[in-house]
Amino acid sequence: VSFGFFSQVSFKSNCPVLYSCHRLLSAVLRTSEVESRATRASLTELLSPQMGKDIMWFLRRWSKTYLLVDEKLYEQISIPLSTAFGVDTEGAQWIVGYLLEKVINNLSVWSSETELANDTVELLVTLVEKRERANIVVQCESWWNLAKQFASRSPPLHLLSSSVQRSLMKALVLGGFAHMDADAKQQYWAEVLHPLQQRFLNLINQENFAQISQEEAVKQEIVATLEALCGIAEATQIDNVVSLFSFLMDFLSSCIGLMEVYSNTPETINLIIEVFVEVAHKQICYLGETKSMKLYEACLTLLQVYSKNNQSRKRSDATAEEDQYQDLLLIMELLTNLLSKEFIDFSDTDDVFRNQDQGTPASSRTVSAADVVLYGVNIVLPLMSQDLLKFPSLCNQYYKLITFICEIFPEKIPQLPEDLFKSLMFSLELGMTSMSSEISQLCLEALSPLAEQCAKSQEKDTPLFIATRHFLKLVFDMLVLQKHNTEMAAGEAFYTLVCLHQAEYSELVETLLSSQRDAVIYQRLADAFNKLTASSTPPTMDRKQKVAFLKSLEEFVANVGGLLCMK
Repeated sequence: VSFGFFSQVSFKSNCPVLYSCHRLLSAVLRTSEVESRATRASLTELLSPQMGKDIMWFLRRWSKTYLLVDEKLYEQISIPLSTAFGVDTEGAQWIVGYLLEKVINNLSVWSSETELANDTVELLVTLVEKRERANIVVQCESWWNLAKQFASRSPPLHLLSSSVQRSLMKALVLGGFAHMDADAKQQYWAEVLHPLQQRFLNLINQENFAQISQEEAVKQEIVATLEALCGIAEATQIDNVVSLFSFLMDFLSSCIGLMEVYSNTPETINLIIEVFVEVAHKQICYLGETKSMKLYEACLTLLQVYSKNNQSRKRSDATAEEDQYQDLLLIMELLTNLLSKEFIDFSDTDDVFRNQDQGTPASSRTVSAADVVLYGVNIVLPLMSQDLLKFPSLCNQYYKLITFICEIFPEKIPQLPEDLFKSLMFSLELGMTSMSSEISQLCLEALSPLAEQCAKSQEKDTPLFIATRHFLKLVFDMLVLQKHNTEMAAGEAFYTLVCLHQAEYSELVETLLSSQRDAVIYQRLADAFNKLTASSTPPTMDRKQKVAFLKSLEEFVANVGGLLCMK
């Protein structure tokens, strides 16, 4: 690689920062070239992988910030920067080509250095995630060679770790949506995605697949395919979701079949579920009603198969708890991603999907997000234990999920089977009283919609109504007798519970006041409670009343908060 062109680029600027950036880039590129020439001279053992990581770290961030900047997004832009690395400049074409060659060289030489290989592929993703840069990348012959080599699982790319192969597939898919003529695009997909599909179908459609499925070579092929599917899903953008969703949906039913074959292989089961997690995470917000329903149906079938296999699977070894942890974490991520459709929905902006969905009446819906999520809850709740809740990430995901369910589908909670309903209420109480302030806040946020649901139904003999009466006492104690960092969430929950159980609230106040023997404390508490509910009308779900109550509650907590704790 010649640096003659780069050295001749006029980059003189009155801005010292830009000039310094130019000098820094020059220095890094020269260091990078020294490294590349050393590898070509078989002197790799003299090089430091950490230096390679640092070079990739810098080049990725520089490319993302300065290479082919979209000038329409800025009122002012540096003329030297635009001249050197802007759209349709020789400098931009040269450095994109150089960076691509650097990526390919690193993947060939450092395939066993997972962190360096990962940083290298992340630079590749940066080069193709923006259309202007990708248009230059796909014009390079080395890009096509890389795509063919990866699709054919040729060495050394097949030696890359699973996470690196996933990111590499993501980059190859993003590059496929760059500007190409129709024939070139068809050829590209035929060389990148078609081999993946053919190898997978040829493997699973063998008559003796069940017998050979546990062979190491077969398992490696299955794992590589599942990692590739995750990478394809991660490449989803609003302008390619139509093509990628259709491609991935063809795989999902086959993946469900693999759940049966690999029911006693936890690592493979986790990866299968992860494919669904990524598809839901990246694509659900763009899908119209018909496409969403197809994904819901696939997810429901996945959960049904998992539930059946889990009931018959015996886990008595030392890794049982860890396997259970991974399963539940992924299932809860999947359910949370499906729930996100209820409040993040971009499908109306996608004319292609909207047109495809037209003609399918809403009444024909057979599976909804609520159906899938509640079925998933039937799986998750019985398996959750206090020991599993000691895993911070699992605990956090669990309480996020049940809070979302209470907020989005409060009307479904009373319909839960009795044992599951009790488990849910116990989880909320445990989270409020024994977990971190973050978890406590999530539980308090879940209480408000449940109390509002009781107020709407006006049924006073339901298990949910009785449970909210118990929670009124807990929140009351939390605000009056304890010192918490969740006053705002507690205040919201407290108000809705007071509206629902006004007589019980009055009893709590009277009981607390009657227990005070110190006349000063008694008077301070009495005055504070009188001021808190000073309105002549009983509290209702009216927004204005709620705002006034919360403001009074702030003063109440400031005056008496912790007062009784000091006794």
